[in-house]
Amino acid sequence: MIQSVEKALRLLQALDLHGEWIGVRDLARRLELSPPTTHNLLKTLVAAGFAETNPATRQYRLGLAAIRLGGGSDPLTNLREFARPYIEGFSAEFDETIVVATWQAGQAVVVDWIQAGHPLAVTHNHGVLENPLVFASGRVLLAYQSREEQLRHGRPKHLAALGLNGPRTATELFALLKKIVDDGYALTDNVGDSGVIALGAPVFDATGRLLMAIGCSAPISRTTRAQLAQVRAQLLALTAAMTKRLHAPLPGG
Repeated sequence: MIQSVEKALRLLQALDLHGEWIGVRDLARRLELSPPTTHNLLKTLVAAGFAETNPATRQYRLGLAAIRLGGGSDPLTNLREFARPYIEGFSAEFDETIVVATWQAGQAVVVDWIQAGHPLAVTHNHGVLENPLVFASGRVLLAYQSREEQLRHGRPKHLAALGLNGPRTATELFALLKKIVDDGYALTDNVGDSGVIALGAPVFDATGRLLMAIGCSAPISRTTRAQLAQVRAQLLALTAAMTKRLHAPLPGG
């Protein structure tokens, strides 16, 4: 892989995900690059029309060339088409509700979901997860965002909605999100007295950036600890396979 190209692609992804004007230092911190390297890459992207700059604020955002390049496809549709065969197989094996979520423009967004066939089953809706911390998949997505994003979605009103089975302070929130990154998965258990237990795990793209989270949820009354351990193992195997597929070289490449 050509490092400069890989860095430029990661930079475009960061601009796309942020969606608004952003400064060089913020971008450099998110991508773990030096500010001079980030600035040089941005100048190249600006010259080609893939990024644009605001001279007054010295900030950057995605350029018209990049927007036009992606205009022929819906990113959520692409994610849905990629994930669908995987979650169908997982749902057929466990018959529990499966959800695919991604982070877009500062929000957790449901890409796709399959509801379990049981009379008592967890339901989902397409659209934005207003409080990502309620959901295992939402917690996974938030765990890989900036500290500022984590704080924005971890305001007192968001934490209060979690009840006793969730973080109560910003310090506890940061510790929880760090543990999710360290463990490689998130677990929610009766959050907000919902009676639901859920697992979530991340899927990463070819550059190693978080692309989506896969969640699996079920009523606590129907879930044993042995079943939970089995679902966790299979969910981690599933997300690992999806990540591996995204890292695979193109045919003939």
